[in-house]
Amino acid sequence: MKKTLFWLGIAMLSSASVFAQKQNVSKASNMLYQEPVDYAAAQEAIEMAKLDPTTAQEAKTWSVAGRIGYSMANKEVQKMYLNQQPDNSVMYKGLDMMYANYVQADKYDGVVDKKGKVKYKERNKIKADFKEMLNYYINTGAAMFDIQDFEKAYTMFSEYVAITQLDMFQGDKKPVAEDSTVQQINYYAAIAASRSEKHDIAIAHAKQVVAAQCKESVNAYQILAAEYMALADTATYLTTLQEACVKYPENPYFVGTIVNYYVSDNQPEEAIKYIDNEIARNPQNMEYMNVKASLLAMQMGKFEEARKVLEQALAIDANNQTSLYEMGRAWAFEGDDIQEKAQDLTSNAEYKKEVARAMEKYKEALKYYEPLRTSLAADSPLRYDLLQNMKVLYLRLQQTDKYQEVNAELQAM
Repeated sequence: MKKTLFWLGIAMLSSASVFAQKQNVSKASNMLYQEPVDYAAAQEAIEMAKLDPTTAQEAKTWSVAGRIGYSMANKEVQKMYLNQQPDNSVMYKGLDMMYANYVQADKYDGVVDKKGKVKYKERNKIKADFKEMLNYYINTGAAMFDIQDFEKAYTMFSEYVAITQLDMFQGDKKPVAEDSTVQQINYYAAIAASRSEKHDIAIAHAKQVVAAQCKESVNAYQILAAEYMALADTATYLTTLQEACVKYPENPYFVGTIVNYYVSDNQPEEAIKYIDNEIARNPQNMEYMNVKASLLAMQMGKFEEARKVLEQALAIDANNQTSLYEMGRAWAFEGDDIQEKAQDLTSNAEYKKEVARAMEKYKEALKYYEPLRTSLAADSPLRYDLLQNMKVLYLRLQQTDKYQEVNAELQAM
């Protein structure tokens, strides 16, 4: 008899617990229709139900929790219709709660009927709320990005993307969002993750955008390259840039970045390979001709080759100031190279001969520099470097008056 009473007591306690938690679910739900809504009390009630084993795996429990978040966010949306400023921090909290709890609710929803068909009790309401509030995930993410709270911005953008991919929307006649919009927000998620220094997450989003082959794909490649560099994954960084160069040959960022990498890594030959590809693609591209000439002269000591490239550039535009400047440098640096090698000569006569030859190179350089100085605008970014080079050349040629004139202009800058 005592044993029977014991088990009866256990059953009564269990039943009481179930009843109490179901009351909490109903209580939390009913509070959403009482103005003003006591969100703290509603959340407290539903959290108890979410933690209790008797109601923790019921779709209704999590659906009500999600509805609390929906209600919080929707209150802020209503302010917009009244031309009032919404509280984006409340909007963020509500939307985040809505997403997390509704996804969990759908996990527990769905019962197989006698015909083997799955019947959902909560799904239609959840879908309606997601569709209604979907674009506010974008707006709130943008608001968080503007105040540089990149982690919260990432949460909003990534949840927007995740909602559009939920099983509940698959098979709908009309997609919950156009794929172009989804990939655009995916791209924003990658940026926000990058700004939050979540490199692996940024890479994951950027890869999805690249795979979608949409208009944001080209920019997503830039994020990928930057993230691999941040992770010091040089091999993948280069592979990514090379792949982007093939897909987007007209985009100067990828070629320029890979050229800069090889230049900084003291591999001018590799840099020139990419420059030559660009010149072959666009024979009028004077910018790359100038870069190639600079590499040939400054890093490889191939002065004659450099001047031939610059002659081709000047044949396109005889007044191109960068080409004229690089031509002067090609002559000046060859003079420096001759003088430096002359230091190792033991014969004084040979030494003087080589120094004299270097002086002739400097004079050739000035044939380009002096007219260029006249044509360059006072605020040209080339002007300071040009004057510095001319100052050195006048000093070496012992042309004191011209040296002092150029030096005076430099000091006045």
